[in-house]
Amino acid sequence: MIFYLIVLFLLLPFVDLYFLIQLTSYIGFPATIGVIIATGIIGAFVVKKEGKNVLGKLQTSVSAQEISRNLLEGILLAFGGLMLLSPGLVTDLIGFMMVLRPTRERIMLKIASKLKAKSNFQVQTYSI
Repeated sequence: MIFYLIVLFLLLPFVDLYFLIQLTSYIGFPATIGVIIATGIIGAFVVKKEGKNVLGKLQTSVSAQEISRNLLEGILLAFGGLMLLSPGLVTDLIGFMMVLRPTRERIMLKIASKLKAKSNFQVQTYSI
């Protein structure tokens, strides 16, 4: 799994560059720069708004399950924000998927189910 992530992060800038060159050939250089700047501004606004929401939920979390869910949501939001900072269409798409709430919740459910399936965590109760 780590190998695939390393390959993905090494190839991602080249894929982004390819799509940026293709976009530039269709809409021109100034418009491409405009798209990059616009996605950065919109992404920063959405990350700020969603970040305040997640931070508020994390502060009001009571149970450990809520805390871990909100922490995972915060990690996905931060990673999505980092992806939006890098110029490129593919990274922006990945970033928006992690920043927008409906897709972020689906990604969280997938990650949570995989973690739950792989962990040996069990809760035992004792009665007296």
